[in-house]
Amino acid sequence: MQLPRTSVRLPTGFSFDVPDLVMLRGWSEFHELRMTVEIDVCADGDEYEELLGLYDRTRAFRRWMIWRSCDGIVVQPAMGQKMLFDCMADALETLITSRN
Repeated sequence: MQLPRTSVRLPTGFSFDVPDLVMLRGWSEFHELRMTVEIDVCADGDEYEELLGLYDRTRAFRRWMIWRSCDGIVVQPAMGQKMLFDCMADALETLITSRN
């Protein structure tokens, strides 16, 4: 008897390193944003081990979604195209300029 062949599909988003999470938490608090961490998310057929959201503190409006892919840190603004960065610090530097 032969077992059916199955392929293992990697998730779109992987979990973050703890220093990246701490850096983002401090950045979001400084900029008066609320950070959320969603674990084991499935959205639009993609799976994410961790999906981070940055929200305006006083409203439920999500400004950015952030996840880690095998290529780097991906930032998806509420309006606009995804952006890919080598590290969290580079992503946050870009978010600072887009926030002003």
